[in-house]
Amino acid sequence: MSFKTLLAITGYETALDSLGFLMTVTRTFDAHLTILNIGEVPILPIYGYGGQGYADIWLKDCDQRKNELQAVSEQVEARLSQEGFSSDVRSCLASSERQDNLVARHAVYCDLAIVPRASGQEMTALEKQAIDGALFDSGRPVLYVPKDSGDRAIGKRIAIAWNAQREAARAVSDALPFLSGCEELHVFLVDPQVGDNEHGEDPGTDIALVLSRHGLKVSVQNIASAGRPVSEALRAMAGEFEIDLMVMGAYGHSRLRENILGGTTREMLENNEIPLFLSR
Repeated sequence: MSFKTLLAITGYETALDSLGFLMTVTRTFDAHLTILNIGEVPILPIYGYGGQGYADIWLKDCDQRKNELQAVSEQVEARLSQEGFSSDVRSCLASSERQDNLVARHAVYCDLAIVPRASGQEMTALEKQAIDGALFDSGRPVLYVPKDSGDRAIGKRIAIAWNAQREAARAVSDALPFLSGCEELHVFLVDPQVGDNEHGEDPGTDIALVLSRHGLKVSVQNIASAGRPVSEALRAMAGEFEIDLMVMGAYGHSRLRENILGGTTREMLENNEIPLFLSR
């Protein structure tokens, strides 16, 4: 089992920036790469509602955005055509509130959705919508990649953020194409609870045994949060072990509750310094 169809969701302003990394992942799995290049429909100014003149200006803005989107897509196509692997580029103009549906519609036909981060600052609206649409509405895993990942390969030193929940189990299964090629594999548990209804009598050993049957050598690391958020404890341990890919289940609570309270998933996404492999 491998990833043979990759879908990368990019904003047209930064689509060219992440091509090096995307091509590296594509070659790793000898896969087909689809670039879903998205431009946001310009917003009609509130003072323009009902005014024919402002509507005409808005239509011209939309045409200009389409032209800009198409121009970037053509540059992406030209770059990919030089690489010799299977690929295609899809240009889509969508309103911000519909981008998650757009991504989900395309992501159901891929093995892995990749969302490159546009900047080192706050997540963009498109990134949030892309991750939301793929995770909740397509059933596909997501690889969220920090900015400036370059063309370096990932997945040599992998950590699994394990909490003995359904989402984490699904993430481990979905990530097997990465896990099978890694050099080091660690299971991270933050403040694990001993007991039959929690992590078992020896936290981490059950999932390590499952992975060992795939021929993988696994080490288990129990982490004391010491009052820190779970996300902070995970990131600190990832730095210590020089992890280059974190596998974790996403959104154990409802989407609404996570958005209101934050949650480990959201904190990891907003502060990610290494690629995150997410599934639910």
